[in-house]
Amino acid sequence: MPAQVTITDTTNGVPLDNFPGADDDARLRTAMAYAAAQARPPAIMLADREYTISRGPYPYYDGFRLVGSLGTTEREFLTRGPQCVVNVGGSALFSVPSRGVQNVWVSGIQFRAASGSTHFQTPITDFASGPIMADVTMEKLAWVGFATVMHARHLRVQIDRTYTNAGTDTQFKLGGSDGYYWINGGYLSSTALDATKFYIWLTHMSRSQFGPLYITPERATGIRIDGSYGGLVFTGTLLDCTGRDQTRACQGAAILITGGKGMVFDKLWFFNNAVRPASTGRNPVDRGQVFIRGSAGDLLFDGCQFSGFAAQTGYTPPGTPAIYAATGVTNVKVTAPLAPNSGTRLLQQQSAGIISKYAADDWTLGVA
Repeated sequence: MPAQVTITDTTNGVPLDNFPGADDDARLRTAMAYAAAQARPPAIMLADREYTISRGPYPYYDGFRLVGSLGTTEREFLTRGPQCVVNVGGSALFSVPSRGVQNVWVSGIQFRAASGSTHFQTPITDFASGPIMADVTMEKLAWVGFATVMHARHLRVQIDRTYTNAGTDTQFKLGGSDGYYWINGGYLSSTALDATKFYIWLTHMSRSQFGPLYITPERATGIRIDGSYGGLVFTGTLLDCTGRDQTRACQGAAILITGGKGMVFDKLWFFNNAVRPASTGRNPVDRGQVFIRGSAGDLLFDGCQFSGFAAQTGYTPPGTPAIYAATGVTNVKVTAPLAPNSGTRLLQQQSAGIISKYAADDWTLGVA
């Protein structure tokens, strides 16, 4: 019979269940205090069971590691093979200290909110000078039913291979730079967001890469971008409302850009978005599956696909442009766009000279 792992055996981390405490909250508090006090904080390992933690938020510490099920991917499905589940109550599970935090790793856990008012981590509101999460990796995770997953300032952060569903407010509101997000994909959707919300809101994000995250932007807009110094690149991101009717599909633009420079959108996919733009309540009303306004400029859309409804049912109104740029926007380049399945080959600008198209002779560029 193998020897029992003890708290002090840190070869593979320290099992949470080996710490004393009357419940999971008490054990987590003790484990985090122990790990934070070590010169090299060990990973806290969760077992293949359901945990209930409801007396947070627990502040991150530098070097925090939380790992479940040997770090394998957890998904959102509760009854089809979950290994490690953490049920989260209270206001939030974690918080970012006022001085910020560095070198955090969380992997292989399914987090489930007890109610739609619970946050995964306490959201920050000061995106100009609030605390920074630096050198953080969140991967192979599921977040289910949270008010928000992460409203935070980031530096060199990676989020990858995650499942996020059933959230009740903007799930990710991020500012920062030097990040890698969903480079190997992930899934993001909810039936609980209304049309005024956003799945991802980038307040100001530069020199960062976003990969093939599959967003089903039910009702709410998939991505909002308010600013960038440049180097913000999206590759293969999907914004697809397949199977959603006119009340459930993305009501406004799939992507709303209000500012920022030097952004690239490479080989994105759009389907069944902007079905009822007025229902977002925004002024001006969104126009197009991508709506660009404000001071945004120097944008490139390369090889993006805006699918029609010849193969699958959709509700985007006829004549909706793939991309619309308002007066004030500058230097938008659209290269080799595609509109498969009888999609609408239309680009529009509020005044001439904002958009230039290349390898798009079968597309109309109009002023409207």
